[in-house]
Amino acid sequence: MANSERRIVDSFWDLRDDAYDNPDRWQGVTAEALFQRLAEYVENAEERGEPIDWRGVAERLIAWRASEHGA
Repeated sequence: MANSERRIVDSFWDLRDDAYDNPDRWQGVTAEALFQRLAEYVENAEERGEPIDWRGVAERLIAWRASEHGA
């Protein structure tokens, strides 16, 4: 359990670091939009019966924002 918790924490730090390094990418993002996207990724993994890859979730969220800004 501690290892899973560490991955979750690391993933949130990755998101925070990306928001700090690329503030324009995250401008206008609401907590609702971020958590909606997060919930979709987690739900999709659960529906496929896959373990939740928290590092992958953070990477997908960062890619989502980058694609919205043409980065």
